[in-house]
Amino acid sequence: MTARSRILLTGGGTAGHVNPALAIGRSLGDEQTRFLYVGVRGRAEADVVPREGMPIKFVRASAYPGARPSVRWIAFLLNLLVGTLKSLVIVAGFRPDIIVGTGGFASAPVMLAAAILRRLGLCRARIYVHEQNAAPGKLNLLVGRLADRVFLSFPDTLASFPGNGLMVGYPLRQRIRVVDRGAARAALDFGVPEGRTVVFAFGGSQGARTINQAVVDALGDLLPQRDRLYIVHGTGLRKADGGYDGGADVAERLRSRYSESERQHIESFYVARPFFHQIEQVYALADLVVVRAGAGTLNEIAALGVPAIVVPKAGLPGDHQVANARALARTGGAVVLYETTRRQNGAPIEQLDGAQLAATILQLTGSGRLTDMGRAIRGFIQQDALVAIGRAVAEDEGDGGEADGQQRSPMPQPAASAPADPLLGNAALVAQLERSARQQGANYRVEREVPAADDRAYYISRAVSLVAAARWESRNVGIKLMGLLQARDQVAVVLAILADRTPAAWYKRVVGGDFEQVGFIRRNALTTLARLGVVTPDVEAALLAAFSDPYYEARSEAAHATAALEASLSAGARPKLVAALIAGLKDPWLEVAAASAAALGRVGGETDALPALLELQTFKFWVVRAAGLRGLLSLVERGRAGDLAVLERRVRGFVLTATDFRPEFTIRSSYVAVLAALAKHRSAGA
Repeated sequence: MTARSRILLTGGGTAGHVNPALAIGRSLGDEQTRFLYVGVRGRAEADVVPREGMPIKFVRASAYPGARPSVRWIAFLLNLLVGTLKSLVIVAGFRPDIIVGTGGFASAPVMLAAAILRRLGLCRARIYVHEQNAAPGKLNLLVGRLADRVFLSFPDTLASFPGNGLMVGYPLRQRIRVVDRGAARAALDFGVPEGRTVVFAFGGSQGARTINQAVVDALGDLLPQRDRLYIVHGTGLRKADGGYDGGADVAERLRSRYSESERQHIESFYVARPFFHQIEQVYALADLVVVRAGAGTLNEIAALGVPAIVVPKAGLPGDHQVANARALARTGGAVVLYETTRRQNGAPIEQLDGAQLAATILQLTGSGRLTDMGRAIRGFIQQDALVAIGRAVAEDEGDGGEADGQQRSPMPQPAASAPADPLLGNAALVAQLERSARQQGANYRVEREVPAADDRAYYISRAVSLVAAARWESRNVGIKLMGLLQARDQVAVVLAILADRTPAAWYKRVVGGDFEQVGFIRRNALTTLARLGVVTPDVEAALLAAFSDPYYEARSEAAHATAALEASLSAGARPKLVAALIAGLKDPWLEVAAASAAALGRVGGETDALPALLELQTFKFWVVRAAGLRGLLSLVERGRAGDLAVLERRVRGFVLTATDFRPEFTIRSSYVAVLAALAKHRSAGA
């Protein structure tokens, strides 16, 4: 038998892990090779591997539960221990020459068992790992250290495996190849009219709720273009456990959103099927695809030169689908649309705006860009991955290195390329943008430090998702990011936060909490409204309601936001907001009274704001008197101060005592500024 007489494959959970393992194994073996696949029962490998005619054994394993302590850690560690013990028996009994792992939690116990047996001298197999994603998972980072080589799909990942990483690309299934368009049209069970631009949307074998619902929602906007477009939609097979049924979801959404006559028109350019077993035939007809960002799908469409709209699934470990999508987009062959997470019936749910998807489809199919994108996306595939893997394994076999981790000769490989505009952590971005806002000062504007367009779109989607999070700290970060990133199309999300009066849990109320959207969040939501600069009747109503907020900082911020948005306030809302500011002068919290006084000068006039501000001449607390002077200064500068000579006499009656010597009294500075402005405007009038 050959030196590769026994090959053990492992990895699973999804077909994206199973298919690469099978492709690599078949390319390394021959008809004399004995294969064994090790996976987890009930996952994708349990269905796919037996259909390939390969024996499979199962071990226990579960997904990495995350860094935060939780009860899931108990199950994770128990399954890893039991799975590793069984893997020790399987590996020792099979005596493989080569072990190939492709990630997923199924591969962890096998790789650990192999490493233990190698250390004991009971296994001489070479160990290889293939990492499909641009951002490696936690378990692959661990088992990658135990491997002789880690084969990578993206150059960006080389930095994670500096000692043994090798860029090879993604091992494609042999069936993924260019198919004649005419033959493909004839083979499908539905007719695609000649001359149509075909858009193929799918979310994997089990479907993607986000893509399914967005496609249905987009059909209404695409309907006027039904004579030039044809939409092919893979809704996904129903999950065996009775979970999400993509076909039923799509059918119900079509019924609820469109009339019978509209559905008849839609049928003229839209077809849906649960699954396409001969997907290469649909690829052959597709001019544009709408897909998730799994590494397998992206490499398939790149190999075939099909332009893409990529919708990465949010919240996966390391956000690896986001990294995959961004890497593909850098070729120029794809556009990335980000989903957001919102709360629906009290539960978080991912969504993609159907109107945004429709607009992107119409833009790409109507601009002549698809040909250029098709050429560009092929640049994502640098080499035949299976050939590169075979060459690397052959070198390992030929250089005399033992399978005990000793150093082997280096192989030429492309240098790691850092992603353009790398993503920052949420907290780091908030700090950076808030620092920029403080430096720029007035009107809450943030300009110099806003991230590049691609990063900004991603961060806005994550900010909206954070607003739907269970922890108030996450929601607080999300609402701040929305303002700092100028997410003007998300005003409705901010208003929903302000309108949410869900009572806090009893134990939170005991320590002073009022609503589930805590006071800090409501205050920062008002700051975000001011930063966005969008004024609608709903925004004006939210500002007015905020003057009655039980949290004093929210009331204070309502005054600041009203002043910042003053130029866009409607004639109907302005008197109501001025009245709220005048009432705020009597607020028991000095911060609210002072903010109201300063804002009055920006919003009111000589008949309402001026008398109220002059009444502060002898106010008990100097901070409010100083704010009143700043308000009067704004009135003078706006030309809304009435008789300037009369006002000057009244201003000289302000009490200037204060306790803020620093070494100059702030209130006296405000007083001097008002007198100087009065003198300037009086001389200009003369």
